[in-house]
Amino acid sequence: MAARKSILAHRLTQTLIVLLLRWYRGFVFGTYLFRHDRRLLRVLRSDEPVVFATWHQDFVHTFGYFSRWNARRKTYPLASASRDGGLASVSAEAMGFRRPIRGSSARGGQKALLQLTRLLKDDPRASVGVVCDGPRPPPRVLKPGILHLAKTSGRPIWLVRTSYERVKVLKRTWAAFHIPIPLSRAVVLADGPIRVPADLDRAGLEALRVEVEQRLNALADRADALVARA
Repeated sequence: MAARKSILAHRLTQTLIVLLLRWYRGFVFGTYLFRHDRRLLRVLRSDEPVVFATWHQDFVHTFGYFSRWNARRKTYPLASASRDGGLASVSAEAMGFRRPIRGSSARGGQKALLQLTRLLKDDPRASVGVVCDGPRPPPRVLKPGILHLAKTSGRPIWLVRTSYERVKVLKRTWAAFHIPIPLSRAVVLADGPIRVPADLDRAGLEALRVEVEQRLNALADRADALVARA
């Protein structure tokens, strides 16, 4: 494990990752035919600070979609503290995101949440991207951290789903991870803004957690059905 960490930390490795991912982004996203969500586009084209939320199964390409606006926006992704999170962290920076905050519900979550809270307080223009389930099963079950982040920062939550006409589903992965096939039609749907009142109590937060989970699942199902009819 230490050897893998040292490889990831090596400058040459990171340079190769940057070049590979930039080529991949240019090639793959240049071959998709997107149906955009106009309300989300207005947010992405602005510098409005928000909290973006997505499920694990589509987060790579959803964050790839966000990255097209990184030159305009200051977005910090939350990456797992695991070994895989280290690769995700390097990849995120290669795609133009700000340095990721490391931590998850399984490891270092409270520390990461505190770091993000301070970051958003100190930088009024900063946005954050969060994968709302994981890094362990069950999939598509919302962890409460994103609500606390939105509550303390005052930033609205935007739920986002990217779905593709032709996709390889890795059924053996806990999240049924999606790998879109180039030359596919793509649908981007968003639901928001969702604001979390600063005075919301524990029971209110749990009720909102269930509601947001249902809304993101409904958004994912709607996008999948829409692109299937494209």
